[in-house]
Order: sequence, then structure tokens, then C-alpha cells
Amino acid sequence: MAIYHFSVKTISRSNGRSAVACAAYRSGEKLVCNFYGKEQDYTKKTGVEFTEIYAPDNTNTELLNRQTLWNQVEKAERRKDALLAREFEIAFPSELNAEQRKNMLNELCQDLVKKYGVIVDAAIHAPHTGNGSDERNYHAHIMFTTRSINEHGDFSAKKYRDFSRDNGTETVSDWRESFAELCNRHLEKNGFDERVDHRSYKTQESELESTQHEGPKITQLRRQGIFTEISLKNNEIKNRNEIRQTIKGLDQEILASENLVNDLKEQYDKTDEGILSKYKRYVDGISDRLKKYEQERLENKKNDLVEKIEEIKTKEPMFFGHKKWVEEHNHLVSQYKETVNLIANNKKTVQEKHIEQAKKTIRKHKPELVERAEEILSERASMLQREEEALRHAQKIHIENEQKQQKERNFRAQWSNTSALFNREQVENYNVQINYIMENYHDDFYRKKEIESLQRNLISNPNYMKYSKNEFHQKTERLAVKQNQEKRSDNDYDPPSLF
Repeated sequence: MAIYHFSVKTISRSNGRSAVACAAYRSGEKLVCNFYGKEQDYTKKTGVEFTEIYAPDNTNTELLNRQTLWNQVEKAERRKDALLAREFEIAFPSELNAEQRKNMLNELCQDLVKKYGVIVDAAIHAPHTGNGSDERNYHAHIMFTTRSINEHGDFSAKKYRDFSRDNGTETVSDWRESFAELCNRHLEKNGFDERVDHRSYKTQESELESTQHEGPKITQLRRQGIFTEISLKNNEIKNRNEIRQTIKGLDQEILASENLVNDLKEQYDKTDEGILSKYKRYVDGISDRLKKYEQERLENKKNDLVEKIEEIKTKEPMFFGHKKWVEEHNHLVSQYKETVNLIANNKKTVQEKHIEQAKKTIRKHKPELVERAEEILSERASMLQREEEALRHAQKIHIENEQKQQKERNFRAQWSNTSALFNREQVENYNVQINYIMENYHDDFYRKKEIESLQRNLISNPNYMKYSKNEFHQKTERLAVKQNQEKRSDNDYDPPSLF
């Protein structure tokens, strides 16, 4: 994946720095600094891939010599806190080869010369993989003078102010954007699909996290195998970013897959089962690949920890620093055990986080498929819920009916046992009560209800009497009188008079 790095630095005498020393280090040469009277020998430095000095056409030829150039800069700047030079530090996209990196550097340095009329001293450095540097870290140091070249081919009396406090932020921002465009131009020119972005992760609204700048001291400790709080924190951030980049790569793979696009076009003409089956295959496939990637990362981490543990064992001090050695050794062993446990757990099954990441990946680029699949699943879940509710309701009614029937059976048994023990008077009383109910309640429901109420009371008290015998006879006599009166009234009808 193409990486982006562009920073602007200053080389100032106030920090005790020498432009000659910086140039010697970057070019891997031996230069003598006349200002400090010191020889700066970096001829044993490895990894210098390419060096070049760029200048306006009318520049005096003496200034095209590195030794002369930077000593003249030191001589021209008399203040003890003088700003001697500025520097662009850039990283090349890892996809480019040596020749392509050189062409890209030439274009950037020529733009600097054209825009400011300055002299540029550039060097491409290869990564020091033997000291733990990332093998993709091909970068360049681009030193340039603070004074432009005048019409006579010498340094101007005044410095240009584009990088001053008033304009510096805007100038650096413009150069960062310009460099990103340069990277993308050369990536496209050389047939690569990768692109870089000069904006921060926050501005891009990216899920990636920014690491904390480590600086030369922490970088040196890292190369010695000594971890600091910042380097450990950055390692965790890099691991999380690698996972996110892997997911992003899967995103691109989904977008680029012609077979997937064709399959998705056919999805909407198929049954719900077909859509769910396809969706499940995508989720299972991507989550399984994420699991394998994490497994590989953990295996690599375990192997690295084994090497570090073996290495630290050879450096065990006898007396001084033994306590610190023990702490570092135990910390590495603890990390190793934790990694082994993670590997064991990860082997068992695809974890929920892998499935969620896979769903998120598919949702991002194929929302129609996910929306339809989730709609089907939601409909099925609702249907299942309704079926479960109907089943629960049916079970409830069944239980209630069973309880009601059991209660009815218990009542009938009690009544049968009780009525079998009635004496003659109690039987006569029961018959009177029943006759009264039958005469007064014509609706079957209420008649049945009254008879049941009577029977329950008689179970509790066999001599219970809701209606007395006299009351029943009186009501029967009143009913007979009423019926006789109605009959006589019909027979005694007198026709109306003719007069």
C-alpha cells in the first residue's frame, strides 16, 4: 500500500547544528566545516541510493560543489542563531522502483528551484532493514538554501519569507498537497492503482489512528530492542490500522470482483433463500479470511517474541542492571504467553468481531444486498415471534381448559358423593329448589349457573335452602290464579252495543 510522509524541518545554528554536517550525513560524504573547523566523515554510511544538487541555470559553478556550497551558506549567515537551511523530508510510495523514485525526486526538486530560485541538495536513502527499519521506508532528504540566487549567480542579500511565521502554515499546507498530487501522478504513470492523501486521518474521516511521533532517541531505542511507552502504544495503533487496512483491501476486492457484481445482479431475481444463502457466503468468506489474517499476525508476533526472549537471555547482566533485565525478560514472557492464548482461542472458531467486521465491509459497498437480507431476516423473525406468541396463547387456553375441566370433574365427584348421603327431607328440599329454578329461569345459561350454585352450597351444607317450600307453593298458586283470570277474561267478552 502507498504511504504518505512529508515534513518540513529547519537546520538552525541556534540548535548547534551545521549545514555542512547535515549535508555530509545525507550524502554519505566527507566534508570539512570551515565555520566550526571540523571534519564530518560519513563515508561509511550505507543506504545512500542517489544524490544530486539542483540549481538555477545562472548559478556560479563553484556553488554546485557540495563542500563549497554549504561552507558558503555558513559564511553568509553571521548570526549565532542563524537559520542555515530548510529541509523537506519525504517518503516514496513503496510501489516505485529506484529509477521511478529518482524521476519523482527530480520533478520535486526542479519545482523548488523554479519557485524560489534556490539551490537544492537532495539524497535518497534506502531503509536500514538490519536495524529494524521498515523495508518500505525509502525516503529522501531535500536540503535547500534560505537565500535565492541573484542575477549574478550568487546568494541574494535578502532571504525569501514564504516559510516565515506569517505564511509558513499555508506554505507547508500547499507543499503537502502538491507532494500528494506528485505521488499520485507518478503512481498512475507507472501503472499502480494505489493513491495517497495528504490530509490527516481526522480530516479524511478515516477509521485509521494516527501514531505519536517517536523522534530519534525513541527510534534508536526501538532498534536496540528497548521498548518505551510511546513505541509500545504506536505498535498497538499500527496493529489496529493493519487490520483496518486489510478490511479496506477486502473492500477493494469486493468492488473489483466482476464475478461478485454479476452474482449480485442475479440476486434480486431469486428467492429469499438464494439472497440469504449468498449473503451468508459473503459473511462467512470474509470473516474467515479476517480470522486467518489475525492468526498470521499473532504467529508472527509470537515468533518475534521468541527471538527477543532468546536474545535478551544472552544479555543477562551479572550485577548492575539485573533487576531491570528481569523486568524486561518477564514482560516479554508475559506477552508471549498472552499471544499463545490468543492463538489458541482464535483457532477454535470465527469470533464475533470478525463476523461484525465482515458485515460492515459488505454493508459499506453493497447496502442493497444487506438491506434486503436483513429485511428477510426481520420478516422471518417477526413471523417466528408471532408463531411463538400464538403457540403460547394456545398452550395457555389449553391449560385453562384442562384446569376448568379438572375443576368440573372434582365438583361432579364431590356432588355425587354428597347427594348419595342425602336423607328423604334433604332430597325433597333439593327437588323443591330445582323446581323453583326451572320455573323462574328460562335461559339455559342462568338456569345451569343457579343449579351449580345450589349444588355447591348443598355440598357445604346439605340442609341449605335458598327458596322455602311455602314460598314456592305461594308463587305457584299466584301463577295459577293469574292464568285462570286471563282465561276467564277471554271467555267473558261482551260485544259492543248497537246503540
